[in-house]
Amino acid sequence: MKAVVFHDVGDIRLDEVPEPRIESPNDAIVRITASAICGTDLHFVRGTFSGMQQGTILGHEAVGVVEQLGENVRNLSVGDRVVIPSTIACGYCSYCRAGHYSQCDNANPNGPGAGTAFYGGPKATGPFNGLQAEKARVPFASINLVKLPDEVSDDQAILLSDIFPTAYFGADLANIKPGHTVVVFGCGPVGQFAIASAKLMGGWPGAGGR
Repeated sequence: MKAVVFHDVGDIRLDEVPEPRIESPNDAIVRITASAICGTDLHFVRGTFSGMQQGTILGHEAVGVVEQLGENVRNLSVGDRVVIPSTIACGYCSYCRAGHYSQCDNANPNGPGAGTAFYGGPKATGPFNGLQAEKARVPFASINLVKLPDEVSDDQAILLSDIFPTAYFGADLANIKPGHTVVVFGCGPVGQFAIASAKLMGGWPGAGGR
């Protein structure tokens, strides 16, 4: 299959790579139908985020269709359309049970002190091959895949993988209530979604930025 592969800083290639396979009973293989580039990916490309390993497939935002399931994955079926959240969680540790999935103790094979596990990142994050590929392996698939209704398009769903939840979480941390005035500094894509999130929460956003 084809995938976007990190070779070195400034050296990113579209390569032919082996297809992923089920490695654990909790895995799924997803055929990617839409993927996106995050600002984090650009840090890897530019070398402003260290620790990337040669041969890592980039990308942590994707939508796709389930092609294979490990025997422990019972809440999904082959053929389901799914969105893949950018961070990886086990679903059962104390952090996951409290809803803090990015702080999962079990998803990162480097251990609970290593930090967030996510697709297509540097050595400290796993590393897990990313989602800018024709197919991807999703660990702990029962918690890391979200089924999509037919009326939601791939173009809409891809925003739920990372960029919109990031912005919504920022707005949520601001404890916005109806009638609050909200100032958003920086109106790139995440800033735009922060404005949208503030409106959903009843705030009146003003915007500033470069």
